[in-house]
Amino acid sequence: MKKLYLTYVGGTAPGANIELHDVRFVVGETIEHTYPEIRAGWFGTQKGLHLDSYVQLHHVDGYRIELAKEPQLDCAKKLYFVNFGGYFDGKLAEFHDFTVVVAESVQAAKQQAKVQVLNRGLAGAEQLHKDDLIAVDDCLCLDLIDSHYIHLYHDGKKQPLVPDWKGYQPLP
Repeated sequence: MKKLYLTYVGGTAPGANIELHDVRFVVGETIEHTYPEIRAGWFGTQKGLHLDSYVQLHHVDGYRIELAKEPQLDCAKKLYFVNFGGYFDGKLAEFHDFTVVVAESVQAAKQQAKVQVLNRGLAGAEQLHKDDLIAVDDCLCLDLIDSHYIHLYHDGKKQPLVPDWKGYQPLP
């Protein structure tokens, strides 16, 4: 049975001075089966590409996630990935946190996600982008991944957004 994975990958790219990271959503029976898709989607240098962490997404906001070959017609809600950035006192770099939410629109997804990241990864950030406002760097509707449509079914169950695995795994 195929599963949806949220992966956090790292590597290098021409002209970059530091390691770069990206989030990739991939589908496979196991995480290892997704490695070719992760490699194909990486924008940088293939040498040194590695997996830093991943989670199999099976529930978000009380909705069970299933994959299908046809689009879901009976659900107004969609799955969204939302990425935020902010700054901490005494730190030079911009820090990011992201989440996934189920919402009826991009605007609703941004609002729901903002509450989550302000209470988690960016809690205590002194400046959340310009003018002390949290800025959404990216908000992506996840409705079709690797030729699989995302179907959502409300069952009330929740899944914390924590890694199933984290570390350093070079991709073969």
